[in-house]
Amino acid sequence: MEELAAQTFCQRAALELAALITHQRKPRGRQRRDSALLRRFVSEVLAGGPRTDLLQGGPWRVGTRPLKKPGRGGLTFIPFAQRGQTIIMVNTAEEAEELVAFLNYCGTEEFTTR
Repeated sequence: MEELAAQTFCQRAALELAALITHQRKPRGRQRRDSALLRRFVSEVLAGGPRTDLLQGGPWRVGTRPLKKPGRGGLTFIPFAQRGQTIIMVNTAEEAEELVAFLNYCGTEEFTTR
């Protein structure tokens, strides 16, 4: 993938991530916010860039939060991507690995708390 195109995806994803993080920090009721657009950006960049396993060593890390009882898909934990105090919860461990690779590839900074 051309570097300019990848950076465009990275910049546009930052807007989606900001909205997703805002929702996760202050959810409205029990409504879950998911971003198909963000998943598309991640897949586009990772399809033309380096392998996801090579991008796991950056400042963004995969993490999990245990659940008291099984949640979606029978998972006993919530997978997430984390850098400092910024946590982005996702649906699957694979999605967390891909998001971490994407964020490390893009050089995405930690999102500040407001």
